[in-house]
Amino acid sequence: WPQAVEANKLYQALDGKQQQLALVKTLRGESKVGFRAADQFDGIPVTELSADQKARVQEVLRKLVEPFRQGDRDEALACLQKQGGIDACSLAFYQEGDLGNDKVWDNWRLEGPSFVWHFRGAPHVHVWVNVADDPSPKLNA
Repeated sequence: WPQAVEANKLYQALDGKQQQLALVKTLRGESKVGFRAADQFDGIPVTELSADQKARVQEVLRKLVEPFRQGDRDEALACLQKQGGIDACSLAFYQEGDLGNDKVWDNWRLEGPSFVWHFRGAPHVHVWVNVADDPSPKLNA
């Protein structure tokens, strides 16, 4: 849940127009974490964010990889960097599945060319992660 708290802080740091772009009505299937073309990403492209908002994305990313061994963190971040870093990603928050309709987004996703981190907090926390150094691997789940 601390990861979702950080992501929601980022959402609150977006201006009204950015929040509208980032907020997606329909929740993408949690198992749909295969790599897709950038024009298929949900939400707001990170390139639309200011420098301080991008720093918040980096903080969310740090929280995402924090539970893993250092070597795995380094490898995941190197894969992301090889494909353009956070600037190649989009960030989406999903209205569907908002527990309590409190606008604390329980379901969200950070997605890039070969990086998908899908966080589902409703009805309980699950996270689906798919990371590679290029987008050619097919999902094998």
